[in-house]
Amino acid sequence: MSGNVLLDTVTPALGAVVSTAMYLSPMKAVLRASREKSLGELNPLPFGVTIANCIAWLSYGLLKHDPFVTAPNAAGVLIAVFMTLTAFGLADEAARHKMRFVCCLTAGVMPLLGVFTAFGAKDSEMQKGVWGLAGNVICLIYYAAPLSTMWEVIRTRNSASILVPLTMMNTMNAALWTTYGVAVLDVYIWLPNGIGLALSVLQVALRLVFPARTGMLPSHQHHSSGGGGTGKYSRLDETVGLGPPGTR
Repeated sequence: MSGNVLLDTVTPALGAVVSTAMYLSPMKAVLRASREKSLGELNPLPFGVTIANCIAWLSYGLLKHDPFVTAPNAAGVLIAVFMTLTAFGLADEAARHKMRFVCCLTAGVMPLLGVFTAFGAKDSEMQKGVWGLAGNVICLIYYAAPLSTMWEVIRTRNSASILVPLTMMNTMNAALWTTYGVAVLDVYIWLPNGIGLALSVLQVALRLVFPARTGMLPSHQHHSSGGGGTGKYSRLDETVGLGPPGTR
């Protein structure tokens, strides 16, 4: 700890609130889809990955005895499970196949990490490293999505595919957790959030340099409007912000 109340307590507390809000952000759309008995344009794929993300960071927070990491991810597991189960019943077969794969992969990998943590890790630092690394690997998967979005913006000179509210939320969230990670000297927190912060700032800059043009659908709408094709529900960054503990 740095000994600074603002850095050690206020900043991560705000980060926990923002992270929880980001996990809850798709809930309105999920409940609407449940009422209407149709997913429409809602992408269910991130929900299953959110379960894995939150389990990894929940485990890391528990091992570190860090309530700021533990609390939002404990809530995130519950939120993500609810949204996954709700969306699964409304998804087409192609989307169900992807969701089933993600959930089964999570159910297979996470217990293995738990077994290694309990019986294979030689000390507490290795135990924390296992789950910190797991959370970082999930982040790397998600970083491919904003990178592809930025390339599309540069190629088309149109920033319509950058979702401004989500990008601004991600920027604030990543800034809070990067600050906290640096304050407590935790590379597993500041490194992925620092990368996420840089990507978010770049997206904001691209939005300013290449204004959104009307009459063109964002890329996330292009892929999810087709019927049952391989491109449907393929992006991970549309509905939830992910990462340690809440960066996408």
